Amino acid sequence: MPREPSTRTGLIILAIGVVITSIGVYLTYLPSESLQQTVLLLQSSQVFSSDIGVGIIAWGVGWITSSLNPLRKYFLIPVTAGIIIAAVTFVFRSVIINIEYYGPYIYYAFLFSIPPALISSGIISGIIIARHIRRDKLPRISVRFEEYMLYAISASLFLPFVSEQPFALLRLLGSAIACWIIWHFISPRLAGYLVIRRIRNSKGRLQLMFVEEEKYEEMTFTNIFSKVYYPLAFGLGVSLTILSIIELLPPEVNRMPPDPIQKTAQIAIISILAVTMGSAYVGPVVWLFSDSGIRIKDNVRIVIEEPKIHSLANQMIEIYSFIQAPISFAIAASGGDYAYAFGLLALLMITILTASLLTTVLYIKVSSLKNLKKFISMLKKSNLYQNV
Repeated sequence: MPREPSTRTGLIILAIGVVITSIGVYLTYLPSESLQQTVLLLQSSQVFSSDIGVGIIAWGVGWITSSLNPLRKYFLIPVTAGIIIAAVTFVFRSVIINIEYYGPYIYYAFLFSIPPALISSGIISGIIIARHIRRDKLPRISVRFEEYMLYAISASLFLPFVSEQPFALLRLLGSAIACWIIWHFISPRLAGYLVIRRIRNSKGRLQLMFVEEEKYEEMTFTNIFSKVYYPLAFGLGVSLTILSIIELLPPEVNRMPPDPIQKTAQIAIISILAVTMGSAYVGPVVWLFSDSGIRIKDNVRIVIEEPKIHSLANQMIEIYSFIQAPISFAIAASGGDYAYAFGLLALLMITILTASLLTTVLYIKVSSLKNLKKFISMLKKSNLYQNV
């Protein structure tokens, strides 16, 4: 295996971070001749010690951790640690900020500097390691702690809501569990109904075929976070479409609050409701189509293709809409204040991601295998299929 990520490189990065942090601390003790110079020194000190320096140190720590055992996915440790540190820091923000003199610096470093550095270090290490594995054709090793880290991330995303009103936490948790229950019971029946109805309504034109062995979903970071995109994008797509319609209504009918934070909260609630009620169609149903190994043969056009969902649902989860629509909403709601818009966007995305991630983890762990077998059983009982 090539050297990177290596402990040597990580130690170099760590040393650079220590030097920059030391420079920042040293600047606080320099004598100044005017108030303006004092302010400049304090600002420079904060940038070096609480921002750049500790960020580089965290990056170095993440790089060293990733290098300890690349094949056993140690690069996931800094990713998980970064998310948990950010969540815990936000929960105890009032305690940390009130620490005499250094409180704001500590809060800034542990929320805006260290977590992003750890997460990005782990992700880049993982990308490099994945390239090495593909190039050298090394075996992929399944590690048990990866599943536990997914549980830890899913739980930590709920921590920021603990410090808010208990009702908000219970509503978010209840929505995620309700969504999983709907996915569990509805998805195999809905998927089976869609395929069987399409075959029967074609009057012999279409033919159901089993062309591949069924695939089983894995509890891995790559699989879970690629799956969580579907309910997340669907919830945002539905809620922002509803918002665009509401804003066309007369003011006496439009009940959307004018305050940006309240409006963002309303959009988040609508998104979570959309995820709960409708995302089974764009999530588990599509996964069942893919995992079951079925294809539909068109005997007229002489083509074989995987079953598909309606094009309108596909448009709701397009990557362009997923990126462009929330950003446009946040900028419009903040009145063009980009820093405020970034905060609103983070609030919206984290709230929906929290519910979507827990739902996806529960479904893949508890329901996916049972539903796949139930779906395949429904298709075979219909006597509409052909083995290849």
